[in-house]
Amino acid sequence: MGGRVPGHYATGGSRMNVIDITGVIRNGMWNYEEPFPKFRMRPLDRVPWVEADVYAEVFEGMHSQTGTYLETPAHYYGSDASYDVADIPIGKLVDRRCIVLKLDGSLFESPESRVPITVPMLESCLGGERISEDDAILVATGWGKHWMDERYLEFSPYFTYEAMKWLIKKRPVLLGSDFPRWDHLTKSERFFPEFYEADILMLAPCVNLETVRRPDVRLTVLPLHISGTSAVPCRAILMEEADKDDK
Repeated sequence: MGGRVPGHYATGGSRMNVIDITGVIRNGMWNYEEPFPKFRMRPLDRVPWVEADVYAEVFEGMHSQTGTYLETPAHYYGSDASYDVADIPIGKLVDRRCIVLKLDGSLFESPESRVPITVPMLESCLGGERISEDDAILVATGWGKHWMDERYLEFSPYFTYEAMKWLIKKRPVLLGSDFPRWDHLTKSERFFPEFYEADILMLAPCVNLETVRRPDVRLTVLPLHISGTSAVPCRAILMEEADKDDK
């Protein structure tokens, strides 16, 4: 599912590590329930109008929320009342200051039911005091390690209403996580109207956030250039300052 790339990149005189936080798209991966179709990759049928063999693949069942995706408030309001991903200036998504809030991953490792993320959990994270308006915020629980597990959706962590309000009040330009289902469907926390009203982009679900060493990083998100949709699969990376002993 990607991971840390040894830092041989220089930005402002500093060596940087690159962390791929994009979940892999492949057969058998997690998927939202019906009516969302399941992703399936298969070989292209023989091309009759070419003499040589042609090797290509067909992506069946791919939808706007396949894998790691970027989402606008149009997911809630509709495109006529909001804006689509293709309308976001690409410069807004490149080399963005980002704070990664790393929660104690052991809290989510062997749940018998969904574990709520609370305000005290967020407040205990290193870096929370550094959040400024228009930063990106990523919430890390280590749940990305379960990307291919059957329990990935069923036992996903979720935000309490108070935790989401805490995050919204930070006024981020983007909020992301390494788990897929932010609300509890059977006992909803009912925070989504306030989230979308705040005009915050959503990036989820990510992987490898638990590998981030420093809370203050740089985020780049590159959505597929598809018009007319509120959500698009994307490639997302973090860049963090390398330690002196990184090679």
